[in-house]
Amino acid sequence: METGRLFLMPISKKVIQENELSIHVFKDGFSFCTTNARPFFPLESDKIEPSNTLEKIVASLTFEENEKIVGIHFDHPATFVPKMLFNPSQKETYLNYNVLYEKDRVISENQTDDDLIKILFPLNNKVESALKPHFRNISFKHYSKILYDLCTASEADEDSTAMNIHLQDDRFDLFVFKNNKLMMFNTYHCLNEDTFLYFVMAVAEDLSLSPEAFNIVFFGKYNRFDKYYTALKSYHDKIFFSDEQDTLIFDEKNHPAPYFLNLIA
Repeated sequence: METGRLFLMPISKKVIQENELSIHVFKDGFSFCTTNARPFFPLESDKIEPSNTLEKIVASLTFEENEKIVGIHFDHPATFVPKMLFNPSQKETYLNYNVLYEKDRVISENQTDDDLIKILFPLNNKVESALKPHFRNISFKHYSKILYDLCTASEADEDSTAMNIHLQDDRFDLFVFKNNKLMMFNTYHCLNEDTFLYFVMAVAEDLSLSPEAFNIVFFGKYNRFDKYYTALKSYHDKIFFSDEQDTLIFDEKNHPAPYFLNLIA
């Protein structure tokens, strides 16, 4: 397994600075990430109101003083649609291909920085409505947009292929790029090594990728995911880790998506 700095397709996230706040929205609560704190507050999303519990949290921690505030949605996976094929009237159809769409949600859109992909995901309006009164300059985006933009902002060697993997507690996101152009993206639910290996190997087979022909690049490297790294190295040699020198000042074990703990988008 190769663990040195990846020269083919370096990925480097922008780390949170002073007076910056990243709010992570999960199904069961919020994580407020700054340079010196990252408290997680459990909330029932279907009972969120602009006042009560959330108001007390914000007031007690003076988060409103931050100059740059970004809200990142993790509560649902997303669907990618090439912009040139995108038909606004078919949003629900696109989303239903691989995301469970609940009728009480609206379909939100992001667009990638390279203007090539429309990103669709279900949105609980109550969440953003509850946050906006406290953070008037907040902007929202889906986490998959951030991952995609990080990948395409890097420089790839000619005729290079990379499989980029973002691990979370109960799922992982998989991108395949050839010459820095997206070949496929999907999110897979995963709780063990066997399921992880099955999906990774199935994607490689579907795309006719021989092991020597592509790199696997993980977003960060975290102790809790060692079982996945170890399982994969038995089947693939060209494995790399982005931001491997990244130092987190927090214990990351309680955050569902640790790569984002100190990231600002």
